[in-house]
Amino acid sequence: MNRAGFRRAVASRDECSQGRDPAAKMGSLVITGSAVGAVLSIGLFVVVWGSLPVVRPFLVAAIVVGVIFGFVLWFRRL
Repeated sequence: MNRAGFRRAVASRDECSQGRDPAAKMGSLVITGSAVGAVLSIGLFVVVWGSLPVVRPFLVAAIVVGVIFGFVLWFRRL
């Protein structure tokens, strides 16, 4: 084993020994209020809608509540 391979092996063992999962680094996704955030939100919605049919009522309810809340905020602004 060369030095670079040894260093990678030691680093990966250190992460696991500290209780950190290397795959968990990708778990914190920040969705901004830009057009990219809208595309990500719609994409996540489509993926969840297709893969988890159990949560469809929750998704529909969340959209309805979001529309009502947005309308109330918009109406108060006027």
